[in-house]
Amino acid sequence: MRSDAGAGSSGRQGASSVVREIWRRTRSVEATVVRIRHRLHARPELSGSEAATAKIVEGRLRRLGLEPRSQVGGHGVVAEIHGDQPGRTLLLRADMDALPIHEAGEKPYRSCRAGVMHACGHDGHTAILLGVATVLMSLRNRLRGRVRLVFQPAEETVDGARAMCAEGAADGVDGALALHGWPGLPLGTVAISPGPNMAAADMFRCEIRGRGGHAAYPHEARDPIVAAANVVLAWQTIVSRHVPPQEPAVLTVGRIAAGSAHNIIPEGAWLQGTVRTISGDLRAQMPGLLQRIGDGVCAAHGTTCEVAYSYGPPAVVNDPRMAALVERAATDMLGPDRVHPIGAPSMGGEDFAEFMQRAPGALFRLGLGEVAPIHTPEFDFADDALAAGVAVFCRAATLFLSDPSDA
Repeated sequence: MRSDAGAGSSGRQGASSVVREIWRRTRSVEATVVRIRHRLHARPELSGSEAATAKIVEGRLRRLGLEPRSQVGGHGVVAEIHGDQPGRTLLLRADMDALPIHEAGEKPYRSCRAGVMHACGHDGHTAILLGVATVLMSLRNRLRGRVRLVFQPAEETVDGARAMCAEGAADGVDGALALHGWPGLPLGTVAISPGPNMAAADMFRCEIRGRGGHAAYPHEARDPIVAAANVVLAWQTIVSRHVPPQEPAVLTVGRIAAGSAHNIIPEGAWLQGTVRTISGDLRAQMPGLLQRIGDGVCAAHGTTCEVAYSYGPPAVVNDPRMAALVERAATDMLGPDRVHPIGAPSMGGEDFAEFMQRAPGALFRLGLGEVAPIHTPEFDFADDALAAGVAVFCRAATLFLSDPSDA
């Protein structure tokens, strides 16, 4: 959505002066935000390696007169905008890392790093938050409190938020907001609802031990590959037979490793995968279910099974008040016809949930229109959605931190 379309919405009869001012200032920085996104897109960096991206962010923040703190939880960057009067603190987060995917297409700002690209839209998220920093610095007289800008590394490996929180990035925060670009949602719209939004994202590794031997004499061995194949199939009954039908859950085995030659039965096999849940109670049951079913199947094959389960970020559950804040901000800036409920929660994970464990928070979806799905070589964040993201973030900040009579 271009900013002029938003300006038409914000210029409707009775719109407040702050809404008009946010749109005016958003329009003035939109071209810069687009250029920043293209620059970031052309120079993607994998999780844990975002040093150059962090330098771009730091440089932009310093030019705005801010004093960013760098290397927070890795390559994270934190800066604060102080309003004219004391008050609450609102955290706004953007993630910075890219994915190990080779980009398709021939756009002018195509990734210059083979096998690395911004396939999840973090270039858009980061550019939007830098645009927010620019607009809010010009609106400090309307803020009672502080806006903490958090540029997070390592979201794709779901350990960046936890590391930043461990180093104080969320200390003293009264509320937290983030967005995620959403393919398929109409361009420049916002989806927001209270309650479950995205799933907890856990990981597991399973080692199956057997007895190796010659492939021509399987009766003398205890084949871990056959056991592993049956374990994978048996685990699929966890969701279909152990989870209530109305309870969202996903169990996927994404990697199988075993063997060194076509004619050798190996000693062991290894499985790796992910579990996605919304319910905390169900999440707590998953390690035991994986182990119990794996033990039973492996015993039938004369093998053993050991499951190592790692808890990733918890589910993203939008706080009702913070969700209502985003809904009002989006309605003010975009108009009520461009604000939608989320509907069913996504089973994708988001480690912004770590910040939401420290303060009431919400993550909203920003519509990118009919672009390719995320995590694919063809994906590209829609430039026409950037202004809507900037405007909604800024309006949410003024609502959270302004004098109620000025909101």
